[in-house]
Amino acid sequence: MPDARPISDEDAERIRTAIAGVRAAQDELEEAVARGLMNGASVRAVSELGLSPNTVQKYGRAHGWPTEENRARFNETRWDRYGRENHGEKPAG
Repeated sequence: MPDARPISDEDAERIRTAIAGVRAAQDELEEAVARGLMNGASVRAVSELGLSPNTVQKYGRAHGWPTEENRARFNETRWDRYGRENHGEKPAG
């Protein structure tokens, strides 16, 4: 096994900065996915952007999805959806 050699302060700082950037990007990704779901996008539509459906659901649930409105829309009938989308009516119930 090679001898352990210390890392320079400059390299260590560059690595710490990169790690912080990766963590920030991960947080931003999770929040963006959840916001898309809360705004009505389907898991399938979001996953088509490059994430697995399981990951999309995991990120959504970690940030408050599904909301009560999302649940209601998921459970509405096709007729209810037609009325809401085309006539501005609220679903029955």
